[in-house]
Amino acid sequence: MKNLAHRQDSIYLNEHSVDCALLAAGCSLEAVAAVVNGTAEAAAAIIRPPGHHATCCGMMGFCLYNNVAVAVIDALNKGVKRILIVDWDVHHGNGTQQIFEKDPRVLFISIHRYDSGLFYPTGSAGAPESVGAGAGLGYTVNIGWDGAGAGDSEYIAAMQFIVLPIANEFSPELIVISAGFDSARGDPLGGCKVTPAGYAKLVRSLCVAP
Repeated sequence: MKNLAHRQDSIYLNEHSVDCALLAAGCSLEAVAAVVNGTAEAAAAIIRPPGHHATCCGMMGFCLYNNVAVAVIDALNKGVKRILIVDWDVHHGNGTQQIFEKDPRVLFISIHRYDSGLFYPTGSAGAPESVGAGAGLGYTVNIGWDGAGAGDSEYIAAMQFIVLPIANEFSPELIVISAGFDSARGDPLGGCKVTPAGYAKLVRSLCVAP
């Protein structure tokens, strides 16, 4: 198992990892299903390990399974026609983007540090010019900060002037937030400055989106 982990990008595994990852993915699926089925108006899945770096064919960045993707695909299979995913983890949700970049039923918007492609995960996938492919061209939106320091004002401005106008035009039937909190003030790796009050405003903004 250690040898397998060493061959991956930023993955740690022990004998409990797969069970924990399955529980996380299942919890995400059940939370979204409760909203889709009308059991709940909204739901939150407080889970680890995270998922947004996991691709359709591999583990990455502490992520074994892509929890949001599992839940969104289940919702699509149940008949939801348009789903908005907003990812505000400080790192780009490269795995989620890869899974849905050709699917016009899913609008994926990521707010993250990009640093000219030097911030993890490195490369051009999180660039503003990366906007989807094939039938999904235009259904990927990347808002990439060029360095540390973005806080409440920057995130709320991105929400008001970019995310919400695009979401209004897309008119999603379901909104799923990939809510990493390493963009919070004081996170030693993220370097951003979002406060609890800032996150609350972001959530409230999406709650009134169509």
